Amino acid sequence: MADPILIGLMARTPVHVGIGQATESVDLPVARERTTHWPFVPGSGVKGAFRVWAGEQAGLEGNDVAELFGREGADSGDDGNAGGLMFSDARLLLLPVRALVKGCRWITSPGLVRRLRRDMERAGQTPGFEAPKVARGEYLGADTDEYLGLEEREFSKAGEIAPDLIKALARIAGEDEAWLGERLVILHDDDFVWFARYALPVAARNKLDENKRVAGGALWYEESLAPETCLYTLVGERKGGTLAKFTPGLARAPHVQMGGNETIGQGWFRIIRNGEGADGQA
Repeated sequence: MADPILIGLMARTPVHVGIGQATESVDLPVARERTTHWPFVPGSGVKGAFRVWAGEQAGLEGNDVAELFGREGADSGDDGNAGGLMFSDARLLLLPVRALVKGCRWITSPGLVRRLRRDMERAGQTPGFEAPKVARGEYLGADTDEYLGLEEREFSKAGEIAPDLIKALARIAGEDEAWLGERLVILHDDDFVWFARYALPVAARNKLDENKRVAGGALWYEESLAPETCLYTLVGERKGGTLAKFTPGLARAPHVQMGGNETIGQGWFRIIRNGEGADGQA
């Protein structure tokens, strides 16, 4: 069977994949990994989104969709099957945050980079970069200023980011290498998790009655991943030949919708097959 493939997912709109639970201030927070607090999309949600994508956008026939993603009846002994593809969670890689200069920065951390290395090796790839080291309160980046302001926090410069790491992240994100390099910032894991927990956009949502006033009990606060958030997922095969049927659709239909609020234009990702540049060419 073929090695898994790594697919980059660059958010083009706000994305809300929730857990159905409320916090003290947010009625509908995004899903987060319990141990790290990093936002993610569960593998079941990734598989479900790509199943819809395969049938409605990528042009796969019904029998092919059932072969790749499963057919009802597999658990009851009927004519069902569990599906020939395996999907990992969509894991966070780059998080956009507000900055005092250049408007927006993409931040990541050594922990996220180490996990990416392991996942690339699992996909049969040679990462070609090492996980960086940075202390609390410091940052790695291309800025020439001694201090960098992100949201209401300030970090002192500790060094530059290795070019090989910038190149690898740019290919997964589908962004121009020079553009990403100017805006990429690496923070200590403890500093990064603060932004992952407290710096995501929160929007007030409501339902209006016939008089265009907020209906009783219909005001809520919803958290989302901001546009330009980059995640990635691994897609493997449990049955030989299924990846070969799946991958051509990535070029035919390079966008997929995940999560809620589809009818108001949210949840759209650009799909980047690892190994492609910003122009979509290998």
